[in-house]
Amino acid sequence: MRKEDRIITIIMILTVLMGVLMLSVGRFIMGGIVLLIAFAIFLNRGGGRFNDRSIYEKIVKTDMEIGELYEKIRDIDTPLGKGWIAEHKGFPGDSIVYGPSRYKDCIVISKKKGSIDIKHITALENIIRKSGDEYRFGDLADTSGVVVTPERYSAFASMKLISVMLLKHLYELTEKLSADRNAAVPDELDFFRFYYHNSSEGHFRNSDGDDILRVESNYRPFSARIMDEDGEEMASVMPHAFNAKGVVIDSAGYELFANGEHFGEIRKFKAGNQEGYIVDTDAGEFRVKIFPACMRANISCNHTIEHEGKLKAVIGGSPNLLFDEAGRCQNDLVLSYDDDYLVLYAALEIFLLTLNRKYLK
Repeated sequence: MRKEDRIITIIMILTVLMGVLMLSVGRFIMGGIVLLIAFAIFLNRGGGRFNDRSIYEKIVKTDMEIGELYEKIRDIDTPLGKGWIAEHKGFPGDSIVYGPSRYKDCIVISKKKGSIDIKHITALENIIRKSGDEYRFGDLADTSGVVVTPERYSAFASMKLISVMLLKHLYELTEKLSADRNAAVPDELDFFRFYYHNSSEGHFRNSDGDDILRVESNYRPFSARIMDEDGEEMASVMPHAFNAKGVVIDSAGYELFANGEHFGEIRKFKAGNQEGYIVDTDAGEFRVKIFPACMRANISCNHTIEHEGKLKAVIGGSPNLLFDEAGRCQNDLVLSYDDDYLVLYAALEIFLLTLNRKYLK
């Protein structure tokens, strides 16, 4: 068991004991709350599975060596470039490095004790590189003293989010190659376009800051709409039911409209350790699955969008940010792997952001 696993396990056990002690002396409410906290710790640690718990580090048990893996994946192109060989202070021998990005994102693949460790890092001083590779570190962004705007934040957050997605896909590919050395290797992984929406401005924008769509989001009364720049509605989501106070009844589901006409139904789902929404549409089934928080980018309401089993986009949600000029507001980004359904991605982003408003005071 890894050191961090042991620490989390000890904390969880102590929390359970405290909850049981509170129940034994009649403090039922506090005891119940503490036991719920213990259960949350258990879920946060992936039910005991390290690879399910961590989005910043994955482990593949294998006898494959770094050199063998590098020969198989060296030509894969990614948003962090192609892999190259260096060393990392935390691991013996060579490592495969992807990056760094302008915001210091690196993925380091190393060998240790019968396993391959795939890790996202930003501490570049831990990478021991040859002088001929120093050029890779020459375009790092200097963020000191920079005014933080929604556009700049979204560019920063998009690289953090795409880095953890790339880590996940490199992990899955390494597992596949470990099981079958002749498994197919793609030419590229995770190239994307990013879009963002800031609740203080009412527009869905691309990475250049151009207005692509107009958006409307409000929890009470509920409104989640996508419009073109002339104000004509393109897509919207409407709850099927409200309670007596006008609050959405989530379990009743939602109707999805396109150009004012019925386009699909949205309903919650939970299966095993996956949960989110199923979107049945005229274009097939989309699954919107909850994705773990990416705290290095301060995005915590995250979802992947799959169309008939294929990943199409990732939504990163920041429901409560403070910008230098825009003030406190919500800011979401969409990483699109396929723009064919961009309006739908935007509609789902606005729908999820609208639901998140119930948590804001």
